[in-house]
Amino acid sequence: MSDVAKPKNPEDDWKIWLVVNPATWLMPILFTVLAIAIAVHWVVFAVGLGWSA
Repeated sequence: MSDVAKPKNPEDDWKIWLVVNPATWLMPILFTVLAIAIAVHWVVFAVGLGWSA
């Protein structure tokens, strides 16, 4: 195992797309990020930390 090359970040960051196919996973990832953003905003406004805080 010692002959396995260690990743050099950020030079090797592009290799994630060899595993995660954007044609399959890009839109579900973006929809998940949108859902998280909406949920965070909903909670922030619900506890009274919105525009008038």
